[in-house]
Amino acid sequence: MKIAHKLVGSFIGVSLLTFVVGAVAIAQSQKMAKALAVLEAKHVAQMLATSISEDLYGEDLSPEVAAESLQSYVTLLHQKQNRDSVVVNLQKKILANPHPQDIGTVFDDDQGQEVNQTLQDGKVRTFLTQESHHLPIAKMIVVPLYKDANTIGGAVILEYSSMYNEAISFARPTIVIIGITSLGCVTLALFFGFRIASHINKPLKLATSVAQQVTQSSNFDLQVPVISQDETGILGTALNHLIQKVKELLLEKEQHSQEIQQTLEQLHKAQLQLVQTEKMSSLGQLIAGIAHEINNPVNFIYGNIAHIDNYSQNLLKLVAAYQYHYPETPEKIQIILDEMELDFIQEDLPKLLQSMEIGTERIRQIVLSLRNFSRLDESEFKYVDIHEGIENTLLILQHRLKTKPDSPGIQIIKEYAKLPLIECYAGQLNQVFMNLLTNAIDAVDELLIQQKKDSLLQQQGLIYISTQLITDHLVQITITDNGLGIPETARSRIFDPFFTTKPVGKGTGLGLSISYNIIVEKHHGKMWCDSQLGEGTKFVIQVPISRHKQKMPIDSIALSL
Repeated sequence: MKIAHKLVGSFIGVSLLTFVVGAVAIAQSQKMAKALAVLEAKHVAQMLATSISEDLYGEDLSPEVAAESLQSYVTLLHQKQNRDSVVVNLQKKILANPHPQDIGTVFDDDQGQEVNQTLQDGKVRTFLTQESHHLPIAKMIVVPLYKDANTIGGAVILEYSSMYNEAISFARPTIVIIGITSLGCVTLALFFGFRIASHINKPLKLATSVAQQVTQSSNFDLQVPVISQDETGILGTALNHLIQKVKELLLEKEQHSQEIQQTLEQLHKAQLQLVQTEKMSSLGQLIAGIAHEINNPVNFIYGNIAHIDNYSQNLLKLVAAYQYHYPETPEKIQIILDEMELDFIQEDLPKLLQSMEIGTERIRQIVLSLRNFSRLDESEFKYVDIHEGIENTLLILQHRLKTKPDSPGIQIIKEYAKLPLIECYAGQLNQVFMNLLTNAIDAVDELLIQQKKDSLLQQQGLIYISTQLITDHLVQITITDNGLGIPETARSRIFDPFFTTKPVGKGTGLGLSISYNIIVEKHHGKMWCDSQLGEGTKFVIQVPISRHKQKMPIDSIALSL
């Protein structure tokens, strides 16, 4: 077969494929419209059944009041949304109907006994009614009506033919557009196929012939004859360069394939280590720099508050002395004293200076916590108080724990045991605390957002932090949250590099991996996760008190599945 024929055949194939895709799209649009109609009908029926169950079975109503309440639901749905619905009991006796003359009769319009099956197993079903005095031929959906969580008391039957027709009508313009677009694509594809085939047949045939010879004989000295200067000539020239380049690359590949493989493995390991080093270095430098820049002006202010207090007291004493020795104040001075409210100033100025002193002292404490968190001014491996590292981390994250207008906030519950100083890389251990607490806060925030989205009563977000001495040389730190938990499919991969369950832009997948390496590789400890979906997540860390103690085994990922 000629190249032109193949090219035309390819375009015809693309045209047919486009047509098939259009047909599939049309079919899927119709199928989606039908599914949406059924989904909407199911939602309406379930909402009606839930409302009836809450009002009818949630209160002790008399039969007359219960019947009137049922009928009001059915009538209101018919008047507001033009939806016909029927409520039946376990014997399929009609309890409520938009047509009052049918109340008390038996609903027998389900040809396949779908209502009976739903009353037995509680599953939602759809069916087509038969022609009868109750209803014409129509599409129906039946949902169970529960007395309590496990007891079926009847069923709600909803007619959704109008929903179905509305969904099909809504999808019809889209179907028409897809059909027209598919037909246009087919026409254009055929047109351009014949045009391109007529212009590039011969040059492509020459290029194809040379390419076949090169691949069959592995003779990379062959060249494509360039018979024109248009795009096909450029293609021939490019193919000649490609043949030469492939020849050179094959020789290089044979020489360096093993070196490339080793380099790739080393690069992957170095990449993770570089990210960990840069992240910790940048964080420490940033925190230390901020602490230093804040500390200088705060010390200046804090040191001068005492002098301001002394000067103001002296000035106030001077004013009091003038008032004592010159009780008759000139009128102009008295006006000034009245405008400036001297009595108030004498009372409020000491309070103001005291407040400034308390505020600057608080800033100094925060600066000290930031410096302790960064640990840039300490030796790399030394004995530290891990409780101090946890507290410093919580101080930095305090803004995410506070109560907000749209969130009840997160409560931190701490259970600290009496622990000795731990020999560790203090800055890296603080990084682990930061990663785990940030993840815990994110998990609790997701729970609070989900509760607000579902209009549920918001519970208090909780994070538990506990420490304990396991043995004479082993300390355990546990961080637990009451968030949404981790899915079972993700638990076995949470410590893998670049794996994350967070949305794009909110997580890099490196936090837990870096934390795991810090605990296991740097401190010869253990780290594992215990999580149940919907019940929260617990991370457990175990580290030796001293590097001179016995090292722990590296089989440290213990996942409670």
